[in-house]
Amino acid sequence: MDHDDYNAYLKQQYSHEIRPLQSVNDVISAFQKKLDIAETELSESEAIFLKMTIFNYINAHINDPNLDNLNFISYEVVRNEKSDHYYNHMRIRSDNERILVIIESQLNAITSNCEELKVDMNIERGIDTSHVNQETPEFIAYLMLFDAHNENH
Repeated sequence: MDHDDYNAYLKQQYSHEIRPLQSVNDVISAFQKKLDIAETELSESEAIFLKMTIFNYINAHINDPNLDNLNFISYEVVRNEKSDHYYNHMRIRSDNERILVIIESQLNAITSNCEELKVDMNIERGIDTSHVNQETPEFIAYLMLFDAHNENH
């Protein structure tokens, strides 16, 4: 399937599932109804994930004058029956490993060390209607999340 055909497929297949943009705090609240998610401190090894996340966000927003005021908050997805799907997807076997979610509300940024959960959270977060109306690359990338989600379920 070529690029234009794939974009047409994405729009036809998933346009009815588009959600309006929400804050990352709203996304966390929505997922706290589905999973047990609690604010947490990071271990030394997990801090590397946070440092890479901060580095990526700063590089992506290099011209933003508010970069000095960023406040990253980390959450743990508690391992239990509700979260087994995500833990099994990551093939986590050790009790020392856990799924993390990191947000920064000023940038409205959310990420996770679990790709499947990150996709699900970004779908839940939604997209600004200006991207939808103008069919920007961000809009196509958002629709691609639905394709990735369907492949993982």
